[in-house]
Amino acid sequence: MRSIIPRDDEFFDLFDALTAHIVDGVRVLHEMLVSGQDAEGFAQRLHECEHRGDETVHTALAHLHRTFVTPLDRNDIHHLVTRLDDILDLANAAGSRLALYKPRTWRQEAVALASTLVASADVVQEMVGLLRNLKFKKRILELTVAVNSLENEADVVRRAAVVSLLAEEKDPFEFMKWKEILDFIEGATDRCENVADIIEGIVLAHG
Repeated sequence: MRSIIPRDDEFFDLFDALTAHIVDGVRVLHEMLVSGQDAEGFAQRLHECEHRGDETVHTALAHLHRTFVTPLDRNDIHHLVTRLDDILDLANAAGSRLALYKPRTWRQEAVALASTLVASADVVQEMVGLLRNLKFKKRILELTVAVNSLENEADVVRRAAVVSLLAEEKDPFEFMKWKEILDFIEGATDRCENVADIIEGIVLAHG
């Protein structure tokens, strides 16, 4: 039956739309941290990206529930969509906390961490785009290594940022504000690695 029913490729369009929203969102977060001003305005822009991402996620999952033949394993599609959604959710959480907490000082370590997140999101976007044609297996696996390296870099940056906070920030409330924001950004890079692992598994399963 599967061999005579046309494959539904709409999922790839939805994947691409979702990664575009992710890249837009993490770039807004980076701009927000570089600027150090108008946190509420940047947070609103980021929230709009997250909202568009949520709409795409809901469309993809609804399509999954009503589609008999899918281009990839159903569980892989579900895991991929939800992990992609997590990236944007965590970036939005970081931006909303910046607007809410209004930290007294701005941390350059957070800018560096957001730069790593932007790089990770760019790689994830390329990986997801290559899922349309699994003949690019070698490139996908190279990108998996790149995302893993960026996640390791994010871990190092976050640890260094916490060390600096402990040494320099005497106000415990300011420390807690930045610690939470840094954790959200680093968590988003973790989710990029999760996405890369899912895609690597898909590629290996297809030989």
